[in-house]
Amino acid sequence: MIKVLIYRKEGCSLCDEAEIILERLKRDKKFFLEKITLEPNTDLFERFGDKVPVVFINEKLLFEFKLDEKSFLRKLAETE
Repeated sequence: MIKVLIYRKEGCSLCDEAEIILERLKRDKKFFLEKITLEPNTDLFERFGDKVPVVFINEKLLFEFKLDEKSFLRKLAETE
């Protein structure tokens, strides 16, 4: 099964928007969605905190700052 990972921060409207899109799409596209909220003062926060939401498909970084639904679907299809 395809794994989609999203790194997000609390209070991030772009993160909320990306998460809503991913939750809606996973109903039809059948992928596993893992959501990780970045905690301050951690290595992941230092690496991705200013770029969220950050979305990976099967461990490949594909989106930073904003999730484009059409591009996501295209990348997902290429992964299948």
